[in-house]
Amino acid sequence: MSSPRRDHHLTRPELLDASLRIVDAEGLPALTMRRLADTVGVEPMSLYHHVPGKEALLDATVERMRAEMRLPDPLPGDWQGILEAIFTEYRRVLVAHPNLLPLASRRTGGSSISGLEFLVSQGMERDAAVELYQSLVAFTIGYSTLSAPTATADWTTLPADLSERVRDWREDTFRRGLRGIMAAFSPGGTAAVGPAATPKSKKKAGKKR
Repeated sequence: MSSPRRDHHLTRPELLDASLRIVDAEGLPALTMRRLADTVGVEPMSLYHHVPGKEALLDATVERMRAEMRLPDPLPGDWQGILEAIFTEYRRVLVAHPNLLPLASRRTGGSSISGLEFLVSQGMERDAAVELYQSLVAFTIGYSTLSAPTATADWTTLPADLSERVRDWREDTFRRGLRGIMAAFSPGGTAAVGPAATPKSKKKAGKKR
């Protein structure tokens, strides 16, 4: 059902709020330019003043979701603390918007420096930085997928007490997992690649994925 035609100018934040609501309620396939235009009460061509096409709309919707991340201010003083804060918060918004999980690793034009670029800029050897970043992203998306309300994992074949417990995906468990991954890439860790595996110092960080 179309919304009444609006009597005021459509803003980009209004557009992206509506886009995110559509995805949250009905999933990514439901998000089309025509459906979005109907929802906000404009002609489809009017949307192109804000986004040039569907791919740009998806980028902007992902950015809108990521804008809900709330990072500590100031950021922690060490690289492990920075990444733990960022990935923990990213997991929170992914669980809140599980229909965007297929785009969780999407690199958008509006994103700030990525976590991978941050690690390299801080002095981590390239291969170690890539492997650490891959591990953190995979763990975050996997944990988010299984802890989201849309998860379809079936644990009913387990004993009742274990089945109940394994459904409880706790933030503390997630944080310990992140720390364990990062520890493996620190000096003396099982995945460390020489002294260059540890970033030298903290630089200004944004929301990194």
